[in-house]
Amino acid sequence: MSDEFPANHAPRCPVSERGHERGSPPRSAPRESPRRSAPVAPGRLPLLGHMWPLMRDPFTFFTSLRHRGDIVRIYMGRRPIHFLTTARLAHQILVENARSFDKGMVYDAVHPLSGNGLLASGRELHRRQRRIIQPLFHKDMIKVYAETMSGEAQSLADSWRPGQRVDLDQVMIELTLTTLVRSMFSGRLPRSVVRDILHSLPLFTRGMVARTVLPAWLCRVTGFDRRFLAAAGRLRSAVDAVVRSGQPDGVEGSDLLSFLRAARDPETGQTMSDELIRDELVSIMMAGTETTGATLAWTFHELTEHPAVEQRLRAELRDVLGGRPAGYDDLADLRYTRAVVNEVLRRYSLLMLFRRTTTPVVLGGVALPAGADVMFSQSDLHRDAGAFPEPDAFSPERWLVDRDSLPPREAFIPFGAGNRRCIGEGYAQAEAVIALATILTRWRLVPVPGHVRRVAAAMPRPRSLPMTVTPVADEGSVPHV
Repeated sequence: MSDEFPANHAPRCPVSERGHERGSPPRSAPRESPRRSAPVAPGRLPLLGHMWPLMRDPFTFFTSLRHRGDIVRIYMGRRPIHFLTTARLAHQILVENARSFDKGMVYDAVHPLSGNGLLASGRELHRRQRRIIQPLFHKDMIKVYAETMSGEAQSLADSWRPGQRVDLDQVMIELTLTTLVRSMFSGRLPRSVVRDILHSLPLFTRGMVARTVLPAWLCRVTGFDRRFLAAAGRLRSAVDAVVRSGQPDGVEGSDLLSFLRAARDPETGQTMSDELIRDELVSIMMAGTETTGATLAWTFHELTEHPAVEQRLRAELRDVLGGRPAGYDDLADLRYTRAVVNEVLRRYSLLMLFRRTTTPVVLGGVALPAGADVMFSQSDLHRDAGAFPEPDAFSPERWLVDRDSLPPREAFIPFGAGNRRCIGEGYAQAEAVIALATILTRWRLVPVPGHVRRVAAAMPRPRSLPMTVTPVADEGSVPHV
């Protein structure tokens, strides 16, 4: 957990001053001498590599690799990727040996959209920009943004009517985007631009996976690259126009755009160019919309699947909020609500995270040359039974134990780790808890019968999640189970 968010349920750090873990590390393997190469996953096809299982069902494919070793080679086209199946090795590349690794294949795929923003910038620019932007996500700033989070969630709850059917997956993305737009631009982004963003976001998040997994020639001949780049160009142009338009009447505002304009490098005093401000805003928009929207959608889904969890959550909301909307000052008291969000983040995290070696390294007994691509799946690591007993169970209670009994910090990385850990972690967690608590205080969501499937996007989301809203006042208490 970052220090911007109440951390009573943050995973403990199991690494001592000497770099050794206290107790048994999750799914650790015995030390071994460097070998020439890692085993290759079965099912590789000429020219295509493992494209078929990666596009058809990457979740099952990644799980199947766990039984083949700590590092398994998969192929995206002809390009070899070293897939990591343990949190121990992921921690090494993200934290312990981070200077030997740089941004990888997903960063290459997303660069046409995010430009030189934090999502895809090189090491030195990333370090400088993160130093400038970090204060904008301090807990004092998140407290300011929380007023917008609460107001937008309340407005959404006010707009619903008893018995109304809502496509919750889309509604949650719209909520997070509207909240972010108000935080970033004081709501000054034209509605036509907001609609274009909502239309383009699924293409961006699926495109990050497709442009990484599929051979470049296939993206070109199918026209996918052309559509992706056109959508990226429209979004960048729209945000660029807002950045260049300046503040109305020359008045400095209190939104994120205004803060970025005023921000200065603490060492050089240098401000950001309009182009770099645009890139940072686009990066924040990408990272802070569909990911949090998907987290909220999955949370409502899991609550319908686990009535006992919903009952306990509602009891906490009644005790803490008493029927009013949630705000920043309530976060510390909403312990079970935060535990529910943590458990959703464990079960539904990023599908793929890549790094690329900058120097020859030995990782898990495998010698990797400079320029080698390394990959792991946060969603898969979070289902490691060594770190999370009964990993397939939805159990918020696992986050309410004493600190020494929590899962190891390195095993739970929904926001990444190390120098590229998500800068908006505190913002995203606060938004998820405030929106969830505010909506559930007013409504209970009943699922429309049907099978819920995950979409293999950068952040897995429900393909469709229709639900019917029922007023809390009309439903009585949630039945005991």
